[in-house]
Amino acid sequence: MPASQIAPDWDPNQFAGLRRWSLLLFVTGLLFFTASRIPLFNIENNPALQAWESFYSEKGQANPKRWPLTDQPGVTFDQQMILEVRTAYDPGEAAPTWLHSLRRFASLTTHLAEGYAVVALLLLLTIFTRVKSTWRDWRGPVQGAFLGAITAGVAVQGLKILIGRGRPNELIYRAWPDWQPISLEHSHHSLPSGHSTAAGVMVTMLCVLFPRWSGLWILLGIWLCATRVLTAEHWPSDTIPGFLLGALCSAFWIGRFQRGIERNQRDTSNQRPLE
Repeated sequence: MPASQIAPDWDPNQFAGLRRWSLLLFVTGLLFFTASRIPLFNIENNPALQAWESFYSEKGQANPKRWPLTDQPGVTFDQQMILEVRTAYDPGEAAPTWLHSLRRFASLTTHLAEGYAVVALLLLLTIFTRVKSTWRDWRGPVQGAFLGAITAGVAVQGLKILIGRGRPNELIYRAWPDWQPISLEHSHHSLPSGHSTAAGVMVTMLCVLFPRWSGLWILLGIWLCATRVLTAEHWPSDTIPGFLLGALCSAFWIGRFQRGIERNQRDTSNQRPLE
């Protein structure tokens, strides 16, 4: 199989691929529920929570404080991770040095998955595959990723408005990690993560074009998702659905273009005169 073709097991246009993507969606749903709804960390003797309470009392915006609730049994994975990241906001906070450094590096590299930049890059690559014969073998994956980015981008914006999940700043500054469905406010457009979606699109295309380096591309995608948490722009459970959405849209269109190219090749072969 040429390196520029998607494997049948990952092509959602085929039964084997659809089955695998359906399983991934199911697992993602379980992970999202676990991370966002199940209390996994104690409220008592929680250094990250205590550090946030001190920070909130000095710089918070909401009054009176609404979180954590008096009857709340614990802190979810989402909340705990954001509380841990918040300790690295100021140099004076009692956070590990490595966390300060990691957060600074994340704030720089997170822009690699900026949605508009990814779409512009894919558009440029699409033009190159059309005008340069040496790039012809990349045409299917690149065009598929371009349409996948557009499709996923539209879906992400619609889901953000429909779901209306509050961003981590709603917890950090307002102590109000709430949900406001059908919201046009940026502060309630947390789920899914747009940067993670763009990362999913690019990782899928790169895995198709350069399959031998798939492990590296996947690690890069994981890091780009992690940057959204380290910069406190998204909850951890926002990133996996976004990444999977981008990867699925990209794989769908790459598979469609691939089948179209194969069909054209067969038609061309059938039209050749017999010698």
